[in-house]
This record gives sequence, C-alpha cells and structure tokens, in this order.
Amino acid sequence: MEVTEENPQVGFDCEENNPRKMGGFWGFVRRPIHWFKMLCKELHWTFVLGVMIVYGASQGVGVGVGLSRVSTQYYLKDEQKLQPSEAQVYFGVILIPWIVKPLWGLLTDTLPILSHRRRPYFFLAGFLGVISMLVLSLHKKLHLAFALFSLMAGSAGIAIADVTIDACVTHNSINHPSLASDMQSLCGLSSSIGALVGFLLSGIFVHLVGPKVTFCSIACSSSHPS
Repeated sequence: MEVTEENPQVGFDCEENNPRKMGGFWGFVRRPIHWFKMLCKELHWTFVLGVMIVYGASQGVGVGVGLSRVSTQYYLKDEQKLQPSEAQVYFGVILIPWIVKPLWGLLTDTLPILSHRRRPYFFLAGFLGVISMLVLSLHKKLHLAFALFSLMAGSAGIAIADVTIDACVTHNSINHPSLASDMQSLCGLSSSIGALVGFLLSGIFVHLVGPKVTFCSIACSSSHPS
C-alpha cells in the first residue's frame, strides 16, 4: 500500500493566503486586496475595471448622481436663466433615456454590431457622454433646445453603459455562480464610493469653476473601457 506524506507547509500556506484567516490590522487591510485580486483572476481585470468605472466614475462621480446633478441644476439656472419650476420640468426630460432603459438592454441583446454585443455599445456610450459634455462646456450661449439635447445624450450614454455592464455582470454570474454575490458587492461598493465622492466634490467644483467647466471634467469620467 502506497503511503503519501502530508506536507505541513501546504496547509500553512493555504491558511496564510486565505484572507478570511487573517486577523489584526494587517489582515483587515489585506483582506480587500486579496478579494480584488481574486476577482481579477477569476473574472479578468478588464471586467473588474469596467464595473468600477461605470458604477463608480461614470454613475457616481460623473454623469449619474454626483457632479452632473448639481452642475445641471446650476447650468439651467445661471446659463439658461430658467426658473426653478421650469428647470424641474426640463430635468425630468433629461431623465427620459433612463426611463426607456429597458430599450437599451433589448438593443444590446438583440442587435450586435460587427458581431460584437457589448464592446461597441461601450464605445457608443463613451462617445455620447464625452461629446455631449464637451458641447455644453465649450459652447457659449447654447440654445436651450440644443442644451437639452446634449444633456439627454449624456444621460443616454450612461444609461447604455449601465445596461451593458449589467449584462456583463449577468453573463459572468451564470458562468461563475459562486462569485455572483461578490460581483453584486463590487457593483454596490463602486456605486456607493463613487456617489459619495461625487456629492462631496460637486459643490466645490461648481463653486470654484462653474457648471460649464464641471461638464468638461465630467467628459473625462464618461469614457468607458472596451
């Protein structure tokens, strides 16, 4: 009968590399790092980066709820000279692309571009976000209709990116069911941190540089990875 000798060092390494076994301050610091490394290894770093950019930078800091919301309100009031009641009506118009968000999801699922279902829509979303914000920031005395169209285009860009990354999350959840909860945690964490940073910086940006320059900075956060 063959006898196999156990290597005690293997068990030690496994326990040492398992972030759940780590204790103390360094264990608390290293646990998220190991978690991110595990997600990058199992799901590929481009997916993890895409989730962080779309949910964190675009939705949180940029076009979603952070800088864009405050800068849009001040832009409609200061640049377009609208009354608060009028601005609220137009703000609802700007959110129409989010209301028809299922339509964008249907397009990404049924209408591939150049035999690709996800990547071209990321490029389209980034293009819409960057161009619309640059038009708002660089054009002087832009007509209200064109301003609303640009704001709707920016809203459509982030909505398209949102449904596209959601589709990627769903696809990876099917292929890696054991990591489905980790992917949801990554999405929620990125969105929460991005929204917090966006709300903290929105008032400072608008006060120091004005809403139009803030739109220019939002354009930088509207670019999405392929």
